Parts: sequence; structure tokens; C-alpha cells
Amino acid sequence: MFDVRLFNKEKYIINMKIPDSIPRLPDGFLLVDKPAGITSFRVVDRLKKRFRIRKVGHGGSLDPMATGLLILLINRGTKLASGLLGGDKEYEATVLLGTETDSQDITGQVVRVDDNVEFSREEIEAALDTFRGEIRQIPPMVSALKYRGERLYKIARRGEVVKREARKVIISSLTLGEVSGRLFRIQVRSSKGTYIRTLSHDIGLLLGCGGCLSDLRRTRVGQYNIKDAFPLDELLQGSRERLAECIISVVSSI
Repeated sequence: MFDVRLFNKEKYIINMKIPDSIPRLPDGFLLVDKPAGITSFRVVDRLKKRFRIRKVGHGGSLDPMATGLLILLINRGTKLASGLLGGDKEYEATVLLGTETDSQDITGQVVRVDDNVEFSREEIEAALDTFRGEIRQIPPMVSALKYRGERLYKIARRGEVVKREARKVIISSLTLGEVSGRLFRIQVRSSKGTYIRTLSHDIGLLLGCGGCLSDLRRTRVGQYNIKDAFPLDELLQGSRERLAECIISVVSSI
């Protein structure tokens, strides 16, 4: 069963009424290194409840299977999300060839398997070259985009597939890393709105064997880097004072 919180890429904000006796946290951004196996919504919810944050959201979700940089918007930081978080994003990903799924990643239901998968590094590199620069990408059915007012993931849950319009995205950098059997690693720098799941799927289609996303880690959003992020567990185990120290103030972010 698909969950809106798994695939919603829109800004998500939770408001909470907090007693005046609890000190207000700074307005700004919190860089979190999200672990695998948890939704972006759940990250927001856990921190909100643990520290009783008045207003908190995220500036762009990661799927549960993904790890890496998740930017939380604290208090008035939510008002500056569009201007500060709309830049390019960078990812490290693993593509699995010979397997297609309905969600275009390894967590989905397998819809096709091809055992005849054997490509040289040069053949994979040639395929990647097709996706560098400005391309048109058809969004996956398992996404929060709307079709006639209804979220695509809701339509997908009924087993239906509808026509989606291709959207322009820019892959400014696509670098091939390690190649090992059916798996290969890529580093991607792309514009806002790019689906790395779909990129993996489309590479597999071009090679003729199908493919899906096996692993994903987001390493940069605009000017913010994963190197400056804090592991979720470390934040949850720390104090409110320590959390305040980790927040990038709105003033210093402008």
C-alpha cells in the first residue's frame, strides 16, 4: 500500500501549540542525515514531539529507502523555504539492471525480470550520455503529482495507470562509478523536480533490460551539504540546547 508521506515532495509543515514557559528555538534550518527505513514525515514528527517545536516542516522529502540530507524548517524558517531550497540537488545512487518495478525502485512490486544482463563499462557510459543536460522525464505513477485533481499514488493503488506529461529537468552532472555485475553506481546533480527513480528506470529501458533504483543517498540541496548534517539519532538523544546550536539561523542563511 502506498503512503502519501512516502512520495510527497511538497513542503510539509506541522504546527504545535507550545506553552510560553518553554524557550523558543531559533528560526532557521536544521540539516538532518536521514536514515533508511523512515519517512520524511516521521523524521519531522519525532523531532517535533521530542523537543516540542512550535512550527517545523521539511523542504523536500526523501523516500523511506533513501538516506541523506533532509532539511527541516524551524519556526519562521518555513517562510524562506522556496528561495533557499530550490537549487540543484546532488545524489549518490545504485542502479539495478534487469529488474523493473511498479515504483521504479527496489521496494516496489517486480513487473519484469531480464536475466540477460551483461554490459561493459563503455556501454553503460554511452547510455548515461543520453541523459546528460536538459531532458524530458515522465513522472512515475507512484508520486504525489496530481492527475485531474487526484494524487497519482492514489490512482496507482487502484492498479490504474494514466498518461502523464513529460516534464523538463536538467541533469547537469551524471558520473559513472563502480560497475559490478547487474549493479552500477552513479553520482547525479540535477534540477528540482528530478526523479532519480525514473532516471534509473529510463537508463534500464535504453539498455533494453529494464532497471530500477536500488540505493539512494542525497548529498546536497542548494548550498547545503550532507557533511554538515546531523544523524537523526544523535539529535534525538541530545538536549534542547544542543538542538538549538545545530540550527542554522535564518539571518545567517540569507
